[in-house]
Amino acid sequence: MFYTSVYMSLQPDDRADRPPRYLIRIKDLIKRYREFLKEKGVDPRHLESVFEDFRKIEEFFEDPRNLESDEGIPVGGIAIFSKSDENYWEVVKLAYVLRNELVVDIQPYKLGVYAVESDFGKNLVVNFSKGLIDVYMVDARSIRHLVDKLDIEEVAEKPGVFKTAVADMPVFRTLRAKNMEALKAEEANRVAKAVADYLFKIYKEEPYDNLFLSSPNEKMVPLVLEKLHTYVKRTFRAELQLSWPTNKNEVYRAVIDKTRELDVEDEKDLLKRFNEALGLEMAVKGLRPATLLAMMGNVDTLIVDPDFSREGFICHPSGYFSFEGECPADTDVVVPTPDITDKLVEEVLRMGGRVEVANTNELRDAIDRSVAAIMRWKMEVKV
Repeated sequence: MFYTSVYMSLQPDDRADRPPRYLIRIKDLIKRYREFLKEKGVDPRHLESVFEDFRKIEEFFEDPRNLESDEGIPVGGIAIFSKSDENYWEVVKLAYVLRNELVVDIQPYKLGVYAVESDFGKNLVVNFSKGLIDVYMVDARSIRHLVDKLDIEEVAEKPGVFKTAVADMPVFRTLRAKNMEALKAEEANRVAKAVADYLFKIYKEEPYDNLFLSSPNEKMVPLVLEKLHTYVKRTFRAELQLSWPTNKNEVYRAVIDKTRELDVEDEKDLLKRFNEALGLEMAVKGLRPATLLAMMGNVDTLIVDPDFSREGFICHPSGYFSFEGECPADTDVVVPTPDITDKLVEEVLRMGGRVEVANTNELRDAIDRSVAAIMRWKMEVKV
């Protein structure tokens, strides 16, 4: 009857301790969930499969080899979906997860995977040096080598001879008369234009969400940015410091690290936006008002403290959230949960809203270390 879904962070900090933090966390989540289900009097016939899920999940995390990627790239988070009585088992390795979660429900909680994939997006990483260009496409699950050290000469206008017309007669002049600085500037502009044009070509063939540029020559990235097509320039996220030549592992780590760094800056903007919305009565703090807004589809952005949790109930088939176990008359199944925040996150994602995890103390304090919601439209919330 029940599916078990797990999301677990495997960032470097989660792996560093001995025993690793992720292992302590998953064992604790399983222990508390097992005790919770027994305490709530869930039909033992349904628990047999769930407890087998728990055993397999715990066993999975005990073997470090299961937590590595077949491609040799970093794994920052894992999602597992299991239903032992139907021999269903699925593992998804990701760049990160929104929050650590263990969910038992009548359906697998896969929206968390889609949310990470959407949030992380498709990232084009372009590394260029000495007339060569190297291109990678990075998403939340994998990395692809799109272009392996392509000679920029193949996509650029050939240098050396310039053609003009005098009375319909072609006249050619060499570059020898030009000084060395002018030659270098001319070459840099030509390379930058070739790179910019090539990035637009890739964008037309396979649109990407974010662009990262890297070059050993510190002057080249700003020069390329000047020449980017408007559509491509909007995707520029940051400059990376990659070696030349580079490899998949270095590229993937660089994108993850830079994304985490930028997320801290983004939280400052989110804090400002939340405070402004609160002043305009377009935001609420607290689980109950946020849940009410979510059930009405009026959450634009949900902000969650990673350490916050509250018990509750899910009423099916309506999906109604209940804090005391009271459900609508047409309810067939009532599923108790030790953390209704997980289902709140799922509901917001299902309705097309965004979910942001508060990592900085400033944002966590602003939401009273619980949850908060920014509305799509203004409404009075009574709880």
